[in-house]
Amino acid sequence: MPETLFDDAESSLLLDKDGNLMCARIAPDGQWRFPETDSLDKRFVSCLLNYEDRRFYSHLGIDVYSVFRALKRNMQSETVKEGASTLTMQLARMARGNRPRTLWNKIVEALWAVDIELTHSKEEILKLYVSHAPFGGNTVGAQTASWRYFNRDLSRLSWAEAATLAVLPNSPALIHPGRNRSALKRKRDVLLGVLRKRDVLTAEEYELALLEELPEKPYPLPNDASHYFDFLRKNSRTSVMKSSIDLRLQRLVQRMVNDYSARYRHSNHLENMALVVLDVETGQPVAYVGNTTDTRAVASQVDVVQSERSPGSTLKPFLYAAMMSCGEITPRQLISDTPLTINGFTPSNFNKGFSGAVHADEAVIQSLNVPLVRMLSLHTTGRFMEDLKWLGMSTLHYSEDHYGASLVLGGAEVKLWDLCQMYRKLARKLYYDEPDNPSDRISKPAIWYMFKAMSKLNRPEEEAQWTQFKSMKNIAWKTGTSWGSRDAWSVGVTSKYVVGVWCGNATGEGRAGVTGVGFASPVMFDVFALLDDSDKFYQPSKGLELMSVCRSSGCLASLDCAVVDTLYLPEKSREADICNYCKVVHLSEDGRWQVNLSCAENLGIKTEKRFVLPAAQEYFYKKCHADYRALPPFHPNCESMSNESLDFIYPEHNAEIVIPRGFDGKFEEVVFSAVSKRADATLFWHMDNTYIGSTKDDHKISLTPEKGSHVLSVVDEIGNRRAVMIHLK
Repeated sequence: MPETLFDDAESSLLLDKDGNLMCARIAPDGQWRFPETDSLDKRFVSCLLNYEDRRFYSHLGIDVYSVFRALKRNMQSETVKEGASTLTMQLARMARGNRPRTLWNKIVEALWAVDIELTHSKEEILKLYVSHAPFGGNTVGAQTASWRYFNRDLSRLSWAEAATLAVLPNSPALIHPGRNRSALKRKRDVLLGVLRKRDVLTAEEYELALLEELPEKPYPLPNDASHYFDFLRKNSRTSVMKSSIDLRLQRLVQRMVNDYSARYRHSNHLENMALVVLDVETGQPVAYVGNTTDTRAVASQVDVVQSERSPGSTLKPFLYAAMMSCGEITPRQLISDTPLTINGFTPSNFNKGFSGAVHADEAVIQSLNVPLVRMLSLHTTGRFMEDLKWLGMSTLHYSEDHYGASLVLGGAEVKLWDLCQMYRKLARKLYYDEPDNPSDRISKPAIWYMFKAMSKLNRPEEEAQWTQFKSMKNIAWKTGTSWGSRDAWSVGVTSKYVVGVWCGNATGEGRAGVTGVGFASPVMFDVFALLDDSDKFYQPSKGLELMSVCRSSGCLASLDCAVVDTLYLPEKSREADICNYCKVVHLSEDGRWQVNLSCAENLGIKTEKRFVLPAAQEYFYKKCHADYRALPPFHPNCESMSNESLDFIYPEHNAEIVIPRGFDGKFEEVVFSAVSKRADATLFWHMDNTYIGSTKDDHKISLTPEKGSHVLSVVDEIGNRRAVMIHLK
């Protein structure tokens, strides 16, 4: 007899956090064969032994009494009326591959049975039998049969159901739907009668058991979290996989995904949706929905949780936190929001407008593209890639030159799984107060400010639907919409959970009007409504210092700042810029004019600390901020030349510009734009010191320049001058 009785291929099983069966995959040999059981159900064992081997615990593999009784009956009838195989002998026959019932094979099985009894405990023998007995069709093992025929665990069967299974290994063909139903019921009822006679069942239990119907046909095995199961199977060789999935929540969110997906498919032709709920402490999924289970949806078999998709704006908070961690910005430092071109790439905000200048946290809250690209330009794409890799982003397959400035706007690809794990990493670090390590690229104070910004509820007009969400539950959240509306994202973070939702078409087809806040966020907030409330993220006890901050610019305060706040900022903020927006200016007593000491004799003079933006920023800023106080012009008697009164709106210095071509293939004009703080100024335009024209009021000029590098300059009538180098391709 071999050391191992069975070496059969096994079905793969996925269990939830409580050990309940969630999903199963058939064994490679086409059999539904669950792995060997590690426990025995008393009810089923009682039925089995009373039917197959009453003296199981008293014999050594061969029941001598049964052998003599069978010989006597068979000799009297001259045919085989009764067998004498013990349960152990049946186990030996199964282990030998169910060979023909010849006398020789019977002798071998008897010898094997004795050997099995000598080398195994009675409990081990029962477990082997229960795991490998045939139960009809391609169903092997009692636990497998319980799920196939009754759709529940063996331990939850009634007496009638357990008795039905107990008689099957003796005649497994009886379970075939539509055939032999009366024979199967007769065998079951006989066994129930034996159990009643031996006082295993009460009279009431016996009568009720007789009334139960037989199973009609095999049930499909559970298929919950099937995409997660397939994901685990790629990296695991074990047959039974215990997961952290909450089966109740899994089924609720799967139903939710199916409902929303059906609605979106009907109204917007969005076929697919994916959802993940992570436990912040462990990083394990509480729910994992790879796609809708509606087979009418295109590509519903694709696990979008593990698919690489454009992240839209969902990476922006990471850049904000990384820059605070290295002291490149303060949490509310002003960032320019004016037209920009970098290496031929011209980003635009969602609303196609500009605000002139915006605080860094507001840029994240409003998901503005241009300020974030300016921030990335300061931080560099290469460093941001290292930040993302440290967070756990596994899909940065190319060089920083490939991604460029578009990286922060969705120019790379990310998995929903990675994105949720990245936010979870920071949430755990902050909430569980994990110590900062030298290798950490984002500090706890920066994480706190990041989540603080993400928790603010004001959104730009295009994202005003946030007001419909009922329960915020201390949620920090970020939405994202990829170019062409191919991907809609929403990720929410609390101290307990991370919920990530993606919706779109797995085929990559975009749909106009689809946004993260309009399509993914409603699903995300509905999921949070099912989860426990969470504590808020508390300000970290270490890593923050009191610093003086200019209220207007958000930069570290200078002596010229009119209003200064004292705030706790990340330690590295001491290395950030000192405010250069605030200046001491001299005005006439009536405030109508700027003056200087050389011409103020007859005008009077007063000195003020004023917040002053560069000309290009001021041009847009004052359109959005009615309370902005622009400096008055210099008095005619004391006009002062200041290049700060002029600026280019487009292009910026060293901009790389691609000259557009028309349908006829010819180069088209490029429009350049400038601004002057003097409302009545006339600007004279030059390229490479060659005069090309003048503008008044609206300072825009159209040119068809030659390729190459050029110096573009403007001069006003009083001599103020501004010049930029441009590179035309």
